[in-house]
Amino acid sequence: MAKKVTTSEMPQTHFIENTNVLGQLIKAKRTAMGMKLADCAALCNVGINTLSRIENGNYNCTLAAVFAVLHGLGIKLTSPSLSSQASSSVTDDEWV
Repeated sequence: MAKKVTTSEMPQTHFIENTNVLGQLIKAKRTAMGMKLADCAALCNVGINTLSRIENGNYNCTLAAVFAVLHGLGIKLTSPSLSSQASSSVTDDEWV
């Protein structure tokens, strides 16, 4: 029987201040989708080790890999100043 994906909690912060918070966000989104690490890595076109390092907050990952994962999971980073200037589908209670 296949192992079930355990859901991780969203980070309890309003800002992505470091790689650890970004990694927690990515892991929480992936696990909320019920996606295993290998499946997510394949979807995002990155290696399993790369995705694992991103989720663990390793600061030595490329921005290209991080953005590939964000895009693959449908995570859009926004800024309040940018959101107020343009029409956005992000609601007030979302921070990404």
